Amino acid sequence: MNSKSYAFIAYFLLLPGLQVLVFNQFDLGTQLVPHVYLLFLIFYPSNAEQTIFLVVAFFFGLYIDILHSTMGLHAAACLTAAFLRPTITTSVFGKNHGYVSIRLNQTPFVALSAYTLNLVLVHHLIYYVIGVSSWAQWLSIIKQFIFGSLYSLLFLIAIMFLFRTKK
Repeated sequence: MNSKSYAFIAYFLLLPGLQVLVFNQFDLGTQLVPHVYLLFLIFYPSNAEQTIFLVVAFFFGLYIDILHSTMGLHAAACLTAAFLRPTITTSVFGKNHGYVSIRLNQTPFVALSAYTLNLVLVHHLIYYVIGVSSWAQWLSIIKQFIFGSLYSLLFLIAIMFLFRTKK
């Protein structure tokens, strides 16, 4: 293991804890909570083995499900976002981006924001659709999906902007 591996193990353990202890306090309704733990999926190295990343994403979501008692919603949403991440990366950064890791200070902020938006939309679509108790509430699903995505995106971009150092 190298020093980057230790950093991602720390993120794996700390981001869900911060989510529960800090960011769940910013609740705007029944399910409008900023999902800041998505930073783990956003910055996980692109050059890592995809199969290992899918397993890690599943266990990361499961860890969050255990903390939130949500019966697999986060695991399914994280796994889907992890599965579609190579497609999102290619669509945002182009085919030449390949397997280069996305770094906070080296990636243009507009591209990083577009990449984050796409991952948040995929994650939240799965999260809210699976979490619905009845399809009769489809208007509520759409409303929660839109506002939840915007709320999470606002927090994620603000955090990335705060931790981005100027060159």
